[in-house]
Amino acid sequence: MNTKQLNAFRTIMQTGSMSDAARRLEVSQPAISRLIRDLEQDLGFSLFERRNSRVYATAAARAFSRQVQFHFSGLERLAQSADQIRQMKSGSLRIGAIPALAQTVLPGIIAGFRRGRDDLAISLGAHETDELLPRVAGHQFDIALVELPADTAMVRSGPAYRAERVCIAPAGHAFAGTGTVRVEDLEREPFIAVGSADSLWYQRTERLLRDCLVRPDEVLSVERPALAPALVQEGVGVALVDPFSSRLLSPEHGLVRPFEPALPYCIGFVQPLGHEQSSLEQAFIDSFEAGVARSVTLQPIEPEDAHVV
Repeated sequence: MNTKQLNAFRTIMQTGSMSDAARRLEVSQPAISRLIRDLEQDLGFSLFERRNSRVYATAAARAFSRQVQFHFSGLERLAQSADQIRQMKSGSLRIGAIPALAQTVLPGIIAGFRRGRDDLAISLGAHETDELLPRVAGHQFDIALVELPADTAMVRSGPAYRAERVCIAPAGHAFAGTGTVRVEDLEREPFIAVGSADSLWYQRTERLLRDCLVRPDEVLSVERPALAPALVQEGVGVALVDPFSSRLLSPEHGLVRPFEPALPYCIGFVQPLGHEQSSLEQAFIDSFEAGVARSVTLQPIEPEDAHVV
């Protein structure tokens, strides 16, 4: 049997008529009849009963039709795979990232990564970690950068990194005269708290302040660190944010200082489960590490270590 015979059989089953099948396939009716006759000979059983110039599928034909449909479904999957290979040939990379990265360092890194790759098509989506993870699991992104720790059971974890939080303050603030802001410097200082009450980010900050017996004057709170720089610029207070979000602070309207003792901030790459990493994706990871190193100190860690730092 061959694909022409199987296609003729499938088309007759779909149309219910040899003449209609011939028109759809743009062949003569005798040609369709010959294909079915040869197929029946190969199979060793009849597929159609011919009564009053009409054909009726036999029980064997109906059973065989289900297997033929599996065959053509497989061919369709092969065609889809070929499309994906063609896209890889021209180059495509779907990147997801938390806003703290998508709005700061990633545009420059992506621009540099694309140089010399004229046929490379890149898309960048910005979502918070809890939105990114199911999107990555659903293959909406080839690779993504998320904040850690996170529930990564539905995805495959890649390289992970630790940075330290920094203190941001309005321009002209007293912190301009110090090289490093220490936790005791926050005593009674107008303070913008970052993170929801149940977030690890917020809990780590609260624990440090409590253990050091420091009581800032909390004037406002925001759930996401990327929201704090605009408020700091307006003179609302100071805040502790990740080093990427601090880049949203205009140098003319604010200042950034290291903070002690260290408060960790961890990020990491994730990809869909079962996804075989391409050389293009590895090259992007390498470009990210090299690009970020120019402005932020990142320490490589194991993804599970983000839970304990």
